[in-house]
Amino acid sequence: MAFLRADNRFQGVIYRLGGERHQRFIRVFLAWKCLVGELLSERSHPVKLDNNVLFVGVQNSAWMQELILLKTDIIKNYKSQFGEDLQDIIFTIRTGGRKK
Repeated sequence: MAFLRADNRFQGVIYRLGGERHQRFIRVFLAWKCLVGELLSERSHPVKLDNNVLFVGVQNSAWMQELILLKTDIIKNYKSQFGEDLQDIIFTIRTGGRKK
């Protein structure tokens, strides 16, 4: 019997639960750490993807500024990883959300 990593199985379940409509957002959410790095992923998280615009919640204004400076690179990383167009990223201050 071949063993699969547990996170691969959970990803499959998440995709099925999210449905076809949310597949793209789920991909971005699960890959956020790869797109921005560990430090920034601990202080931000994707909130929604609407009409090729990604909305991202950020811990505070200092981290928001850092992400704004890296926006072009994040969009390039997204395009190279997914082969899809991303028009813009809008950052908003969000308290709470994803925890370590």
